[in-house]
Order: sequence, then C-alpha cells, then structure tokens
Amino acid sequence: MKKVRAASQIAAAAAARRRALFIAAIAIAVGVAMLVLSSEFLGLHCIVAAAVALSGGIAAARAAIPIDRAAFRSAGVTGGIYAALGYVLPFMVYNFVRYLNVNDESAAARAAALTPDQIAMMEQFNVVIGAEFFRGQDISYLFGYLLFGLLFGWLFGLIGGALAKRQLARG
Repeated sequence: MKKVRAASQIAAAAAARRRALFIAAIAIAVGVAMLVLSSEFLGLHCIVAAAVALSGGIAAARAAIPIDRAAFRSAGVTGGIYAALGYVLPFMVYNFVRYLNVNDESAAARAAALTPDQIAMMEQFNVVIGAEFFRGQDISYLFGYLLFGLLFGWLFGLIGGALAKRQLARG
C-alpha cells in the first residue's frame, strides 16, 4: 500500500532536495580541490567526506524542519547523500578516466611508483603487476567511492539531521 504524504511532508522534502542540490554543487567543488591537492590520500578523503555529508545533512534538515518538524531524518539523509555523492563524483570520474587510459606504458609507470614493500607484498600473494592489475584497481576505486559516498552520506546525513533538529529546538 502506498504511503500517503501530507502537503507539509511534500513541501519539506522539496525544500530539502533544493538545499541538498546546492550543497552537492559545493561538494563537487570541494572534491575537485581535494583531487587536485591529494588524489591518493584516502584517509583524508574519508574525513572530508564525513564533514561534507554532515554539513549537507544539517543544511537540508534546516531547510525542511520549519516546514515539517518530523522531516529531519529524511531531509538529513537526503542532504548527506547528495553532498557525499557530489564530493566523490570527481574521484569517480578521475578513476574512470584512469581506467580508460591504462596501457602497458602507463602501467609500467604506475608500477615504477610502487614502493619495494608494496611490490614484495604483491609478489608474496602472486599478484601480477601489469595493465590488468591497474584496470582492476581503478574500477575498484570507482565503485568503492560510490559505495563510500552512499554509506557516509546516509550515516553522517542522519547525524546531521538530528543535530539540526537539536540546534533549532534550542534556538
């Protein structure tokens, strides 16, 4: 059975989506900046994605709560997911482009950049370092960032929605 939504719920969801799209656009710019500054620093990407998702959840919930107070959870999740996906989009595009451009020459250059410890570990597990290895790595990163964005967006957006409700209740 389809759930019937009240007019205030529909308006709150629309307000949350509009704010979430605005935050997602900002998150794309942040993602591009992070990609340019540190394309391989995954720990930093996790921290920034959490912060972006949290701020997206807060912003979307703040837009929705005045219209329908009970919409803080769904608005926070919407804002968090949009923001986190906006943030990871540049990394996904970057890894897709790398995937498309892997050839024997680029694989050799990437293999030369590996540390002796990384090479030793790969040899221990009989991993053949070549074009196929780097293609698989790039596709793994592409879908990893997608899943990472969805999970962080949901979790930190939910927290952001709860924080926004709490902040608006005090203020």
